[in-house]
Amino acid sequence: MLPSKTILAPLFIAFGGGMVFFPFFIRWQKSWGVGQKIKKEGPNLHLHKENTPTMGGLIIIMSSFLGLWFGGGLDRLTGVIFLFLLLFFALGFWDDYQKSVLGRPWGIKARYKFFAQLLGSAGLLLWGFRFFPHHFTIPFTNYSVELGVVEFLLYGVLVMVASMNAFNIVDGLDGLAAGCGLLTFAFWSIILGTQNRLALVGLSEAAIGALLAFLWFNFWPARIFMGDSGSLPLGALMGILSLASGHSLLLVLAGVIFVVDTLSVVLQVISFKIRKKRLFLMSPLHHHFELRGVKESHVTIRFWIVQILGVLVALGSVRG
Repeated sequence: MLPSKTILAPLFIAFGGGMVFFPFFIRWQKSWGVGQKIKKEGPNLHLHKENTPTMGGLIIIMSSFLGLWFGGGLDRLTGVIFLFLLLFFALGFWDDYQKSVLGRPWGIKARYKFFAQLLGSAGLLLWGFRFFPHHFTIPFTNYSVELGVVEFLLYGVLVMVASMNAFNIVDGLDGLAAGCGLLTFAFWSIILGTQNRLALVGLSEAAIGALLAFLWFNFWPARIFMGDSGSLPLGALMGILSLASGHSLLLVLAGVIFVVDTLSVVLQVISFKIRKKRLFLMSPLHHHFELRGVKESHVTIRFWIVQILGVLVALGSVRG
């Protein structure tokens, strides 16, 4: 169990590990000519990012494990959670490998990736059924909705899969996903800390430290991208921590940018299917603002501000 006096140890250890490993990883990819392939369907403003080193999720996962291990936050629950995160990492890494090394910009087919996410999420929730509260609390109240076995599993899988894909969607601008992600993880650290679930706090802190190191190299102009190898396990962790807290509905507030960006994609597809018209110049929403002439770094910082406000509202909504 993680002593409360060393609660920030996983964060600092993960940050230190990332600051050591990222420069080597970036140089290695450049020396081998490995890098991100930009989809033609993306904004032309991003064409200059072609061949930027990617698969930063590898170092994020490594650094998080170092923080968790040496920071004292590794127990049976967090250890098994991390094993499942490694499965999602492997799925994302294979997708990144196809894109950056094999030159296939679309990577794994979406239906195969989605099916693997479903299986992994269901597997974790079945194994850890007794570790998760089988309810969710209504924001701004003390009222909780109890869930049966089937209802909890279906709801939990939905939360995890939605979180993974939302994190992946937001990972489209330099620094955007990392900054929004560490803010959301900070929120769950606070909530889980008040519940004295310190091992899970340590897991969240390790992710924050790794993301801070990644952000050091990922903020505009990015020297490395996260890739699916980072967005899938981090998105899964975001969903896992929300379910473990019993306040999973607060993802809508504490992860407001993830919700808004994902919703913009859904609305764009629906509008085009029904009306044959687009609501936005391009989805996700961050690309819409880019195409309207807002600098990429400005979009990122303004989205961070909205995310901070969402986290503050979420904190204020918790009762008792």
